[in-house]
Amino acid sequence: MNDVSARIICVTGGIGAGKSIVSTILRLKGFVVYDCDSAARRLMETDGILKEGLVSLLGNGVYMPDGSLDRKMMASIIFSDDNIRGKVNRLVHSAVREDMERVSERNGLIFVETAIPVTSGIDKMAFSVWMIDAPERLRLERACGRDNVPAESVIARMRSQREEFSGLPASRTVRIINDGETPLLPVIDRLIENLIN
Repeated sequence: MNDVSARIICVTGGIGAGKSIVSTILRLKGFVVYDCDSAARRLMETDGILKEGLVSLLGNGVYMPDGSLDRKMMASIIFSDDNIRGKVNRLVHSAVREDMERVSERNGLIFVETAIPVTSGIDKMAFSVWMIDAPERLRLERACGRDNVPAESVIARMRSQREEFSGLPASRTVRIINDGETPLLPVIDRLIENLIN
């Protein structure tokens, strides 16, 4: 627990739970929200050390002549080799954690949105983990409607995420219900008040 930072609050939740809604509310309240997915995409294009690591693992062809990442080529390699995928994930997660720390140092308290808090190691860095949750039926409806994907693929993703969230630190995890009936704003306001006071 020595690496826990009082400056970092992790916002997470399974597909369709509504972590992006919570992040939007936090931004509207003036807080910095660090989106790990967006950061990973940006860093793979801009971070020199990460780019060198990806080239070393995947070959020069992973970047196009204009310097942009060839995502199709990268996907074709990492999804056919679990060992390479693991190494790429470790490189990217490390770069994201370092970038997140820099943002936190500049801004003080930040909220970090991630779908993989345990895999990325962010659960170990966060002072508190806000686990956004909703009934599975509602999550399924939301995800299918939003992403226009079949229910079977969403259900498979839900199952794969269960293990991720079972590893969250119980003593530092707060469950926030986003079921469309329980008022969300008062819960967030109360948690923020507890953080600041």
